Amino acid sequence: MHTCEISRKNKLLSSMFLFVFLATTACDATFKGKVIDADTKQPIEGAVVIAAWHEEQAIPTGSTTRLKDVKETLTDKNGEWVIQGPKGRDMGNISAIFTLLAGTYITNPPEFIVFKPGFCSWPAGFGIEACKGKIKPEGNDKVAEGVTVELPRLMNREDRKRSLPSPFHKEGNGNFYSKQGAFIKLINEESRNIGISEYDTLKRYEK
Repeated sequence: MHTCEISRKNKLLSSMFLFVFLATTACDATFKGKVIDADTKQPIEGAVVIAAWHEEQAIPTGSTTRLKDVKETLTDKNGEWVIQGPKGRDMGNISAIFTLLAGTYITNPPEFIVFKPGFCSWPAGFGIEACKGKIKPEGNDKVAEGVTVELPRLMNREDRKRSLPSPFHKEGNGNFYSKQGAFIKLINEESRNIGISEYDTLKRYEK
């Protein structure tokens, strides 16, 4: 067989393998869990759960990421929530090589935020003394696996201010805000509760 024909076949096989490899990162998964009061162990209804997906690409100097999508939901009366989206994968050596050579991105596993006014927010609460040792679980992967999230109550204004999260955004793209209407509404509600400025420019996205 001619060398050029071998080369073309190798490129075709590499392209097919790359397509299959990258496609597996976009396979949908169902993420679900429960949110409870860390002190009473009772379900927390109306907490917002945010899942954000970032894409990552290897470059000669390291890697670069960009926001791909955001989804939100509210916990029901049982404190339960469900979100569907790409399972994603972490950047490893093989992923890095493929994204570098193909000039494309892979989808990382989702990043979660869990928030309810008056409670430690997950994961911002890990940096607050009043939340330490009570807020659970400790890892983002545990939330993805469905481990119950436990949120302790916050009693003072400064702790509630420090626990206040921010919506995900992509520079110059308001569409991501439109996917976080319930989240923005709760952030503004808590801001009013503790007497700080609301996200006035984002009120049009509230729902």
